[in-house]
Amino acid sequence: MKRILHCHRCYFCTFLLFIAPLLFFYPDMASADDSPAPSEGFIMDMTPLLGSNGRIKAIAPGCRAMTGFLDGAPFVWSRDFGLVRLAPPSKHFGMGDFVSDDGRSMLGFVSINDAISPPPYGQTWARSGFIWRYGEPLQYMSKHGIADVEWYGLSADGKAALGYGKKKPSSAPAASKGKTAENLELTPYYNRWFSIRNKKQFRVLDEIARPVISPYYRLLSRDGKKLLQKQHDNSVQIVDLQTGAQRPLTFGGVRPHASTDPAKGEKRILRAGDPQNPLFRWGRWPGFRRSRILSDGELKRAAPDSPLRADWLLDDFFCSIPSFDGRFTLCALYLKKVPKKSARHPSLLDAKSLTVLVRLDAGGKDIPIDDGPALMGLDISDDGKTILYEMDTEIWIWNEDLVLPQDNIPRPLPLARYLAHFGLSLPSERTIKSAVMSPDGHCFFGELALSGDEQFPYKQFLACIKGNASRPHWNLDGKKISNRGDKPVR
Repeated sequence: MKRILHCHRCYFCTFLLFIAPLLFFYPDMASADDSPAPSEGFIMDMTPLLGSNGRIKAIAPGCRAMTGFLDGAPFVWSRDFGLVRLAPPSKHFGMGDFVSDDGRSMLGFVSINDAISPPPYGQTWARSGFIWRYGEPLQYMSKHGIADVEWYGLSADGKAALGYGKKKPSSAPAASKGKTAENLELTPYYNRWFSIRNKKQFRVLDEIARPVISPYYRLLSRDGKKLLQKQHDNSVQIVDLQTGAQRPLTFGGVRPHASTDPAKGEKRILRAGDPQNPLFRWGRWPGFRRSRILSDGELKRAAPDSPLRADWLLDDFFCSIPSFDGRFTLCALYLKKVPKKSARHPSLLDAKSLTVLVRLDAGGKDIPIDDGPALMGLDISDDGKTILYEMDTEIWIWNEDLVLPQDNIPRPLPLARYLAHFGLSLPSERTIKSAVMSPDGHCFFGELALSGDEQFPYKQFLACIKGNASRPHWNLDGKKISNRGDKPVR
């Protein structure tokens, strides 16, 4: 019996020695060598500042300014001038969407408050978009005949804005007197992309860019010169707002299959074993469902279902966000596996799919970041080195300059673990369910998932990993500053 037990122990020890590298070096696992660096920033509870109904939507570099909503109303806070609370019209709510680097320009909207006036079936409340500039009245887009506005970017200097809305044609009937909401389903509004530069230069962009849908959070590059445009064939282009010149986005030199023309000899398939394929080293180990970039030694042990072993067609781009000058683009891609038996004439029928989050590089050095069925890109820093994204309802981050001691390349980390690396620990191992990142990649606002009815002190937090930025402070009972300017669309 003792011999039998001894043999079992030997087999068990051998098994542990075999799987130990998989357990301790896989990036999803905690690392014993991930010691925190000395903190240069701060982490703070934002609940006292935001109250029971407040949220941060955008943070300026260095945490110099921020915007969002407080008690259902838009606000801007800046180290230069403090808190400015905007008073929306009666029975309306609103929020700020984007803020300039100096905090003196903000994009936002107001709409009917459903909590006060629940909409009837089929009713859609119009979103009255506005531009706010410090010391000036609000500029509503209704001034330009634009209703139901979605904002898709503000330049760093606050001089250029990009939006999407509905423009009423001259033949449309006038709204009833005193009507405070517009039933957009019954009113013949036309979709319009538009830009505003230097306060007064309003421009409808139909001739230069006619995107079919608006699935992204930010489409305007922060230099204010370029935008992302998606077409019916799933292709995405970076469009120069001044010249109209277009640069199509590719992954490994491949464009979406619906936009390629075989007669022109365009590269259509990402081939397994091709060193120019960004998925050349993108594989997983047996027993793990997520892929990562593998070393030379790991390539030999990659799981048979690793993406690097298959040929792929690029089917679609989504969640595309440009860096400051558009050199880098954060994208999630839909890939479809090419059946081996029909490699010459690939069919997408019954093809297996793969979703990959990637950083596209105008120089062709595209890098896969993560893969999985529930991926959403959230933001990319101005220099393209820091990427914030959501994976399986948890917030993750990838930093090109952060290589942990047990690695030789940067790996994605959960945002909570990333902050802890910089000595900024949350009071518990709670999941961060949503987050916003500043353009420099140094500051984060996040909301924490709670378990049941358990009380947790940090429901909302603000963290800055670098710099000597002072903590924001304001008084919720401070005086509201009403800058209504033009009235919202009626």
